[in-house]
Amino acid sequence: MAGRQGPRLEIREDDGAPDTSNNTYGTYLSLPNSPTNTRRPTMSRRPSTGDGPDERSPLLTGSRTSRIRIHSAHGSPRVPILSRNQSYADSVKSTRHHSRANSWGSRLMNAFSDRQNNDRPDLADSHGSLFFPDDRVWYDQFTSTDWVHDTIADSYRQKALRSRKDFWGRVYLLFDGAQGWILSALVGFVVAVLAYVINVSEATVFDFKDGYCRRGWFISEKKCCPHGPCTDWRDWGEVLQGWPFGERWTEYAVYIAAVITLACLSCLLTLTTKTVVPSAYRLSTLDENLAADPATPPDSDAGTETSPVRSSPIVPKEHPAASPPMIYYSAAGSGVAEVRVILSGFVLHGFLGLKTLIIKSMGLILSVASGLSLGKEGPYVHIATCVGNIACRLFSKYDRNDAKRREVLSAAAAAGVAVAFGAPLGGVLFGLEEVAYFFPAKTLFRTFFCCITAALTLKFLNPYGTHKIVMFQVRYLVDWEYFEILSFIIVGVLGGAAGALFIKASRRWAKTFRKIPMIKKYPMLEVMLVALVTGLVSYWNVFTKLPVAKLLYNLAAPCDDRDQNLEDLGLCPTEKGDIPPALANLLAAFLIKGLLTIITFGIVSPFSPPPPPLPPFFSC
Repeated sequence: MAGRQGPRLEIREDDGAPDTSNNTYGTYLSLPNSPTNTRRPTMSRRPSTGDGPDERSPLLTGSRTSRIRIHSAHGSPRVPILSRNQSYADSVKSTRHHSRANSWGSRLMNAFSDRQNNDRPDLADSHGSLFFPDDRVWYDQFTSTDWVHDTIADSYRQKALRSRKDFWGRVYLLFDGAQGWILSALVGFVVAVLAYVINVSEATVFDFKDGYCRRGWFISEKKCCPHGPCTDWRDWGEVLQGWPFGERWTEYAVYIAAVITLACLSCLLTLTTKTVVPSAYRLSTLDENLAADPATPPDSDAGTETSPVRSSPIVPKEHPAASPPMIYYSAAGSGVAEVRVILSGFVLHGFLGLKTLIIKSMGLILSVASGLSLGKEGPYVHIATCVGNIACRLFSKYDRNDAKRREVLSAAAAAGVAVAFGAPLGGVLFGLEEVAYFFPAKTLFRTFFCCITAALTLKFLNPYGTHKIVMFQVRYLVDWEYFEILSFIIVGVLGGAAGALFIKASRRWAKTFRKIPMIKKYPMLEVMLVALVTGLVSYWNVFTKLPVAKLLYNLAAPCDDRDQNLEDLGLCPTEKGDIPPALANLLAAFLIKGLLTIITFGIVSPFSPPPPPLPPFFSC
């Protein structure tokens, strides 16, 4: 041969059988070329069982990877009963373990180098040789987001944008960078509007249990009579003229009926978001169901199992009873725990959808207006995250990339806290410390911008009629004294002890009462019983009958005759004889609210545990 011939590299494939042929399989490599450009055959340690992906499959490929699907945990096969609402078809999820030979990393670097040495059409060829950037990665139900895949896909998208040097390419690059800020402003605005609608509607429906305003059925009692009792507000005893039990007892009966009706309506709406998890997925619970059975891992031994008491093996049954499927409701509870799980990369289809948003908002209005011992702060986080998830559909940058989508969801969750407590900085800290697992610097500033937008919009809408974004604002005209530090310490100790007692009592109640087969089978029955008890015991105490925001304001605000928001609840005694009745009412309200909160926590309804009233000896 005239030219210079490179060294010969001979690779034999030996399967253990004698070689009967004289043909030798060889591959020739030239010195100037890189060894990585030629695929090196690898020896398999185990025989191939099929054409599916194995441990040598690359992470990013084209049409081959598009058929890879993530199965559920513990090696369970795909459950065929899942519908598209629960699990999308043709899910793209690559295997974790892959060979280093000719991996996606080497092809990625080769694609970048080819782009620098060739013209722009070659970039599309190298780009398409890895995977299809226009194909969205669909994840199955109860799987995890592939952060590496989504990050690399977004890197390719950004590189393709930066490669355009024309005018419109630069304009689109600027618009691409502004999409995150546009979504943050839009999410903050929509979350504030929803919070305004919920606050105003809840206050109006809450007063329906006592009566209505003659000037309009949609007007609350405070707006109907801003300066105290007036003739425009009519109680139900007056409307029904005392029929059939007299004016006082008729109002009591209407109050109980209204509490049960509103609570049941909220429960009915929540039941429409029922989701059945097949028994193949070993999960305990996805909501505040403290009575859920713990998930038991599958037995490692396929044959016999050993009794914890006896040492002799126990022969398994021929037909073991299948574990019942788990049922959860996406609109029940606060939703904060599930939002944290989703932001960490877990996939829950339908939990942040439009249906959940509408039902959660309507159910929250009805449940809070019913007078149950629950609040709306936790559901605001879930509602805001639903808004962020829906808003991501406006831009393919966030709609087709789950990792980028979670940046918007983090900002939306923080905006929910901002409108719930009127604290934009508190929302940012909540998202940074409690909710988000991936929080880069750009997400921090966008989250702050989203919270500021939500707070300013809520202040402009003025839901409370005080031009404030908080439920109540307290101004102290007298400074505290040093000897009061001891009382602050005692209040802190009592608060921690009460919180621990509340957790233990709620768990005990869930594991006893909710284990009853009838209660477990029919959640509506539990809601009716809780609403009945709430209506029976809350009507006669002036503190437990008030809404949570108004109750907290009257407990925390100083006595001031010029304050028009204070009500005559006996908290500002003028004589010594007025102090014992006020203490007795506060003690009774503390016990009633505490017990009602324990039995209310965990029902099938949108809720967030409200703060109980202060102990009576620290409220006056």
